[in-house]
Amino acid sequence: MLAAVMVVEGILRTPEGEGHYDTGWSLYQALAKNTRLYLLSAVWTEEQSRLWLAKRELRGHINYIHQPAAGPAGRLEALERLRSWRVGLVLEPDPTCAAAELDAGWNTAVITHAAYSQPQWRPDYPGTPRPWDDLTEAVERQTELRLTPHRTEQP
Repeated sequence: MLAAVMVVEGILRTPEGEGHYDTGWSLYQALAKNTRLYLLSAVWTEEQSRLWLAKRELRGHINYIHQPAAGPAGRLEALERLRSWRVGLVLEPDPTCAAAELDAGWNTAVITHAAYSQPQWRPDYPGTPRPWDDLTEAVERQTELRLTPHRTEQP
């Protein structure tokens, strides 16, 4: 069974408040039934998230992970603590974090909501596309990372 990590802020919960996204709520429901779903938050503590989730009757996830430091480095640190859980997919709202996760060998799906998506990540963005050589190099690096056994050092 697939294990997935869903970042709460930006997918399930609106970043600026206590509201939720209907698409995130539906995605949570589908994943909770068909995967081992873990939630990750960089903003709220486990207790704050537990209460928010209970109010919405979202109880199907396996565990909750708090990311103590913000940004891509903090996200990678939190995900590294989960490496032994054999996570097959990270659902990520932040393109910068997603890029760092891909570079670190995590399978990542970027979920954006039209109201909050960054223009450079939209399909209609008029900027310059990423060079093909850069894309193939990134794919080769991800394949190498995926095929390299990860070992955690024990104290």
